[in-house]
Amino acid sequence: MEEINLDKIYNLIKSIKSAGSLESLLGIITQELPAAVGARYCSLFIKNPISGELELKAHNHQDIGDDPFIHVSDNDRSTMNLAISRGSSLLIKDIEQEIGYHNKDKYSTKSFMCLLIKDDNNIEGVLNLADKSPDGFTRQDMLFSTIISEIIGSYLKRFGIANA
Repeated sequence: MEEINLDKIYNLIKSIKSAGSLESLLGIITQELPAAVGARYCSLFIKNPISGELELKAHNHQDIGDDPFIHVSDNDRSTMNLAISRGSSLLIKDIEQEIGYHNKDKYSTKSFMCLLIKDDNNIEGVLNLADKSPDGFTRQDMLFSTIISEIIGSYLKRFGIANA
């Protein structure tokens, strides 16, 4: 069984705590978290309190750009809505076999994690990590990332995004 690297957790939490602005927090999340777990892609979606739609707030995808209007409605078929409807984060080794969604061409693997971001048990958003080679994400990656997503929920509220 792979062990959790406590040094990585400690260093990432330290970075998050030092974030002096929302922009620096989002940068830490989308750059340092994927590097810590070996993911190629990371995206952070926050639930709009009025529309209920998930809106892209940060990412490290080169092909998305800075479109502030990327959103996912409750009716869209997505892994994020699946996680929200189940009320639990998802660790998927093969997106096509396990949940029947077609793997997008930009991904070199079929493995991903979709983590719920909560504050006071309210779902505030979703953190996606994708494309870990060669064998995909592990339960240890999920535990590591879940610890971080729990902290993110509190910090997003601190910076005024959650329930804004």
